[in-house]
Amino acid sequence: MTLEQDNAGSSIAAILAAVSAEMSIAAEACGKLDDALGQILAVSPPESRNQVMQELHTVDLLAQHITAVTDFTHRLALIASADDKLAVDDALSAITLGAVAERLRHSLAAAKAG
Repeated sequence: MTLEQDNAGSSIAAILAAVSAEMSIAAEACGKLDDALGQILAVSPPESRNQVMQELHTVDLLAQHITAVTDFTHRLALIASADDKLAVDDALSAITLGAVAERLRHSLAAAKAG
């Protein structure tokens, strides 16, 4: 990525907002995983519960991590300059999960149009 001072890239604020929104999607998925593990815990035999509890703890830490990064990028987006631009095409093309790249492209295009 290169810092640009023209209209060729996306604003840093828009990029951070798009990343924050994407992290929110990840946090929601993490919550569903936590719920699923809770259901598994409820039906697990006593000898397996300790292992499931350890996995629940890992998912909880992951959720906290995702939430922290989401909040951080959201706050950065609120204070970032709308004038400074970054060219993000190379970075977007490196994303291997197509749905994530497409949502980010859509968010950035909407920010430019809006």
